[in-house]
Amino acid sequence: MSVEQILDMDTIKQTIKQRLLIDRLKLEDITAEEITDEMILFGEGLGLDSVEAFEVMVGMEELYGVMVEQIPADELNIHLKNVQSIADLIMASRQKGTEGS
Repeated sequence: MSVEQILDMDTIKQTIKQRLLIDRLKLEDITAEEITDEMILFGEGLGLDSVEAFEVMVGMEELYGVMVEQIPADELNIHLKNVQSIADLIMASRQKGTEGS
C-alpha cells in the first residue's frame, strides 16, 4: 500500500466515523475519536440495528458510489462489521472502478 493509499484510507475511515455513523445516524453520545477502526458496529459494540445498517449502506452509495445489491447477505455482514471492513470495501470498489476505466 502506497503512502497516498494509506492517507486516503485514513480519510475514508474518518469520513465513515463522522459522516456515515455520527452525523447520518445522529449518534449523540459518542465521538469519532471514540470509535476505533475495529469496534464491532452492530449488536454488541456500538449497538447499531438493521435499520441503521440500511442507512450506512445508503450513505456508502451517496458518498462513495458503492453499491451493495450484488453482494450476498453473509458477505455483506462481514463488510459491515466495523470501520476497517467498510473502508476496505470502499477502497476495493474504488480500485475496481479505476482498473475498469
